[in-house]
Amino acid sequence: MNVRHRLMIIIAVACGLLPLIACAAEPAPSPGAGATRARATSPPAGSPAGELIYVANADSGPVTAYSAGSLGSAAPVREVLAPSDLNAVWDPWGVTSDATGNIYVQSFLSDATTAVFPPGVHGTAAPLRKFMGISPDNRGIAVDSNGYAYVAGGDQPTVVAVEPPGASGAGKDLYYVPPVRTIHLDEQWNPWPSDLAVNSSNELLVVTARQQGSAVEVFAGGPNGGSTPVRVISGPRTGLGSCGTVCDLVVAFAPLTGQIYVAVSDGAATRISAFAGNAKGDARPVRTIEGPATGLAGTSVTGLAVSPCDGTVYAMVHASSSAFGPAAIDAYGRSAGGDIRMLRSFTDSRSRFRSAEGLTVTGCPSR
Repeated sequence: MNVRHRLMIIIAVACGLLPLIACAAEPAPSPGAGATRARATSPPAGSPAGELIYVANADSGPVTAYSAGSLGSAAPVREVLAPSDLNAVWDPWGVTSDATGNIYVQSFLSDATTAVFPPGVHGTAAPLRKFMGISPDNRGIAVDSNGYAYVAGGDQPTVVAVEPPGASGAGKDLYYVPPVRTIHLDEQWNPWPSDLAVNSSNELLVVTARQQGSAVEVFAGGPNGGSTPVRVISGPRTGLGSCGTVCDLVVAFAPLTGQIYVAVSDGAATRISAFAGNAKGDARPVRTIEGPATGLAGTSVTGLAVSPCDGTVYAMVHASSSAFGPAAIDAYGRSAGGDIRMLRSFTDSRSRFRSAEGLTVTGCPSR
């Protein structure tokens, strides 16, 4: 277990399982810290009109949305505020969307609920529905094209609950909806918000942090199938590391190219790798974004998403390797690899993304 994970456990105990970031906040950085990390490196590129990036901000939110072409210091164009509900936890950790544009917000800690909002939600609008199928420490969420929702929770090992399409619980039951299936993972504790994704075949992609070698495990989606993956990407040539040295990984799928992206937070060697969609075993990445010019060295990546419009890769990059404090969303071209500069970068003009965790991209006009 690495230092960050020990810190999170100590924080949770000391704070009585209150929302994590509120208790664990670092001393406030200088006013320009976030802006310095988020310098624009080129004019806007690869940002189709209408495409938005939604960000889950831990410790009571809000969930904020920005134009995908934002640069420098940006203000959100939409905000999803905490619903008033004594029966539900609101601590946004993961965020995703479904085929109809509904926004799914996954809270963290305790019996944390998933809240589903309609497209275009803004302000204090009530969610369409809520559900909770597993606890504790829920954090990551993905939804396939058939409407099945996948929620990662539990401590050691992680369990993924598969919730039925349209899942909706009642407040008196803390919104519990029985999963149609559960998937048990063989990993160490990996409470990263973007540890799940789905591919175009509705298979579930999971990054698992393991001492025997971290992996991308691919499972059959939907209600059928067990806890045995249909294929696994793992081994020294993958660059995924192991939980002895690296425990923090996030995953995303690129609909346009069919590739699997994995960000590995590894101090000076933090990197983002792209794998072939059908990769398995000890497969080398197709390419890896890594090096001083990328801006990734010494940082930690808590969220990863790929534009379905043009394949632009968006990463929530915290300036500190501890994953706390100021952050920026850095954008890289779909063919980016090696020691290459980002296309552009931005941070929130007020929060500097200090409590930002997961993100998702929505609004592709052609999809």
